[in-house]
Amino acid sequence: MSLYDPKNNYTPRLVPSQPWDSIEAFYVSLTNEAFDQQHAVDLIRHIRSAYAENRFYAFTSMHTLIISVNNPIEFNRDNLRIDYHSSDETWAFNYLSKPFKPAEFVRRYPAALGIEKFDSFVQMIGW
Repeated sequence: MSLYDPKNNYTPRLVPSQPWDSIEAFYVSLTNEAFDQQHAVDLIRHIRSAYAENRFYAFTSMHTLIISVNNPIEFNRDNLRIDYHSSDETWAFNYLSKPFKPAEFVRRYPAALGIEKFDSFVQMIGW
């Protein structure tokens, strides 16, 4: 039996947030040049207008939008990962609250409910 316990040697993986206007421009370019992410563009615009840009921090990794109240953002703690799947017009919401734990909140929603469900999540989690 090994005495190594990764939980006792944890080093957080931190990433700086990206400006919201850059994130929006990235999703607009995906929509124009690759695949439809217009629902993601609409969600990003909603977040920017309804919550002010300094309340939430985010970055995008490929087409996953990762949102947190912390900056820098820790990959496995207190962040909501949002993917819009244009192939079946659904959202995937995954909330990671703690390292080494499975996602605390995993939901899929139809495209039309993305903004409503984001607002519900913010209220539920107390962000």
